[in-house]
Amino acid sequence: MSKEILIPHGEISNSQTITEVTDRKFKEQGLDLHKDEVTDLDDDFKKGVRKLTVKNTKYFYFPDIPWHK
Repeated sequence: MSKEILIPHGEISNSQTITEVTDRKFKEQGLDLHKDEVTDLDDDFKKGVRKLTVKNTKYFYFPDIPWHK
């Protein structure tokens, strides 16, 4: 299932702080900027927001289990 994140353009207008703002918005949604995949990015200049659609699929790794062989 995908989540949507809305970021006002005023918060990301500074190129020096855009990563920090984006990381904070991801954490507010319970996501990780470095693990979850952004599938769509739309800028709505009339509303002044950036809409990120994030795929939050969880992957699980099972170590060696006896019946896996």
